[in-house]
Amino acid sequence: MKFVLPFLLLFCGGAFAEVEKCPMKNLVDYDYTDIDCQFYLGTKAYRHELYGVAAAHWQFVVDSPEKFEGDEKFKAMALSTLTFLTYNGLGVSQDRSKAVKLWKQAVQQGGFEARRHLGVAYSDNKFRHKNLITALGWYQSIVIMTPDANKLSDADSEIYKDTLEEIAILKGQLDKNAQQKALELAKSTLQPVKK
Repeated sequence: MKFVLPFLLLFCGGAFAEVEKCPMKNLVDYDYTDIDCQFYLGTKAYRHELYGVAAAHWQFVVDSPEKFEGDEKFKAMALSTLTFLTYNGLGVSQDRSKAVKLWKQAVQQGGFEARRHLGVAYSDNKFRHKNLITALGWYQSIVIMTPDANKLSDADSEIYKDTLEEIAILKGQLDKNAQQKALELAKSTLQPVKK
């Protein structure tokens, strides 16, 4: 499975389960400007293949100020999912280079899934900057930052499982020197951002 987002959005697990507190029938009782509700509405639109509508909701989340605990997590997920649409040209103009840049921003905001998307992008034949060393580095960064995979949410566990499979495939394609470079890259992605 190359992109895990469709799976995650269809089978809303883990982090997405938090979003379910904003069911469609009860939206009259909720503030439409709440980040979690906007994220949920984007997810609903995505499930119905209304990609432009999903993009609008997720863009709202990305642009919104954080008001409540957990908003940062929703913003990182929204940026990552919006970027998935951009990478694939679903409901928005396709721009793979812009998508990679945005996933890197999502990583800086704590986006776990964005790291996986970067691994996928850098191993994608359609991405003009394909680089298997970089792809392996992004995948390995997930493993390094996850000391106990048993504590992951269901959604993140799926990402982690797929990551291990991709690491095995890429290691089979790269020599030891390239694998070492990938590991160095992985470690560098975990350094604090210099402001």
